[in-house]
Amino acid sequence: MKTIDRKRLWKTRARGWIISLFALCLALPALAADQGESLDLVLTRLSQAGSKAEAAQLSEEARALFFESGSATVDMLLQRGIAAQKQGRLDLAGDFYGDVIALQPDFAEAYHRRAGLDIARGHYADALEDLNAALSLQPRHFDALTRLGQVLERLGAPDAAYKAYEDALAINPFDEAATAGARRLAPRTQGRSL
Repeated sequence: MKTIDRKRLWKTRARGWIISLFALCLALPALAADQGESLDLVLTRLSQAGSKAEAAQLSEEARALFFESGSATVDMLLQRGIAAQKQGRLDLAGDFYGDVIALQPDFAEAYHRRAGLDIARGHYADALEDLNAALSLQPRHFDALTRLGQVLERLGAPDAAYKAYEDALAINPFDEAATAGARRLAPRTQGRSL
């Protein structure tokens, strides 16, 4: 019967873990670049979609990529915020979204989700601030552009709202909310300089 040298076994395992962790750290920038390239490709294909069905599939793919933060903790907190908001627990949702932003301030989807919460609360100035942050981080976030149009329309800025809807439609040409908003505002804005 062989005696296992536990200390030696532990050192061997620890070296393996360290090497694996080091390799993962080296791979993370490449994974992030792949996600960025993948998102760019999906958004380009979405802007050229030939049918509503194709656009629906591509928009869901884009949303899934918008939702990826690269951190399991951040993703979990965001999911909890969304769940709390759906349950009507708006203060708790706000806490979760705030935590996500504190942990990863360059995550556009967190600002977009918090803007939705701001709108539900009637805090339009806060929503505009969060949408601005989301769009500065991810200018082609078509849902944030549509939401921006909705907020601007509620605040009585039809020209700016129309522009936001048009920008959303340039990325997602079959977006129903942006299409409805642009159609609603077109008679009031056509012929005037944006």
